[in-house]
Amino acid sequence: MATELELKLAIEPQEVDSFLAFVREQGWVVANEQQMNNTYFDTPDQALKQQRVALRIRQVDDRWIQTLKTAGTLDKDGISHRGEWEWDLPGTELDLSRAQGYLPSNIQADSLKPVFTTHFTRITWMVVDQSSSVEVALDRGKIMAAGKSVPISEVELELKSGSPQVLRQLSQLLMQKLRVQVDSCSKAQRAQRLLDQES
Repeated sequence: MATELELKLAIEPQEVDSFLAFVREQGWVVANEQQMNNTYFDTPDQALKQQRVALRIRQVDDRWIQTLKTAGTLDKDGISHRGEWEWDLPGTELDLSRAQGYLPSNIQADSLKPVFTTHFTRITWMVVDQSSSVEVALDRGKIMAAGKSVPISEVELELKSGSPQVLRQLSQLLMQKLRVQVDSCSKAQRAQRLLDQES
């Protein structure tokens, strides 16, 4: 199992230009820029949500990636610690054989249906500090669920190697320089709010 350590900051759309100017001042070099289209799955009675599990297929260019995430824990600094597993797929169909042992045992493949989608552009920078490295990602787009949509505008800091303290230091620097704030609500949780409004 991979454990994902991540800290998310909400950023107002009008603050994005200031963020990009800050990035240039720091000398960070763009690592990648991609369009990401994600479809999340659950059963009609939301069995995965009830067990705090998220299952999605992400399309990036001509690649499809199936991802399973657990809710995990959130520390006092807003850093989430959660399980994450990924598998490459040949296309848009779920392959639950890859996720055997990770999904709740009562989940049947034919009961899983798309429940919401997210569509966003992600720009990433790799920030290296001595023995630690952090992927900084700017996500801009929208979440769509139950015929409604809400915008995505956030900065994610994901620890790739080294000490979690680097995440704390980097988030504090960003909060000092920009109008951003820690946001522990994931894209999936925000989509769930739209679904809950329909029930």
